[in-house]
Amino acid sequence: MYLTYLLSMDIKKSYLLPISLAIGILTIFSKCTCTKEILGCANTVYNFKIPETINPDKDSVRIGDTLFLQVLASSTVTDLQTGQTIDYSGTANLGNVVTILRFNADSTAGAINNFYLDILSGLKVGSIDPTSEIEVTFVEKNGDYNFKLSIVPKDTGRYVITIGDAANVYRKDDKCTKANFAISFEQTNQHVYLLNKWRPDLLLDSNGQKHVYYFKVY
Repeated sequence: MYLTYLLSMDIKKSYLLPISLAIGILTIFSKCTCTKEILGCANTVYNFKIPETINPDKDSVRIGDTLFLQVLASSTVTDLQTGQTIDYSGTANLGNVVTILRFNADSTAGAINNFYLDILSGLKVGSIDPTSEIEVTFVEKNGDYNFKLSIVPKDTGRYVITIGDAANVYRKDDKCTKANFAISFEQTNQHVYLLNKWRPDLLLDSNGQKHVYYFKVY
């Protein structure tokens, strides 16, 4: 199951992490709760799902190669509970936490500094641990949620990139009607077999598998 952590940025966020991370591994099912409770406001009323991709999705890349982590999804989304189509544009705090960890002999360590990172579309906000993560908010362009991050390795190693869900998302003109966004990898070869090779003692459940991408740099 998941442990819940409350974190804060300029805006509040929380993480759901599998127990495996508590013992030194990776999988972050994080939730970016980017608002304080507003007196008299409704609780979360919508649950949406949007995809994220990595290209090229190779299991091995060279130092200096570029990976692109991207969200491009319509801001008109379907509520998972009711099937209703909702125009949920104008969000104030939709985004996710991107974590990069390096596998050592029997542990993992934050590896943000092992990469050159450039946000091509989106905004960076403060993170709790800048050695392992960056937190971003998406922008909206032409009716789409948009985020693009270039990731260029500058050191060899075995790595995992994890992405987080977003909770308590609200719109700039409606801070009371909130939504949760499940953000998972789609149309991406995530190379989960590498976890079994590197750390066969660690288990990754089906939900955790939606949020991780394993690769080697040589």
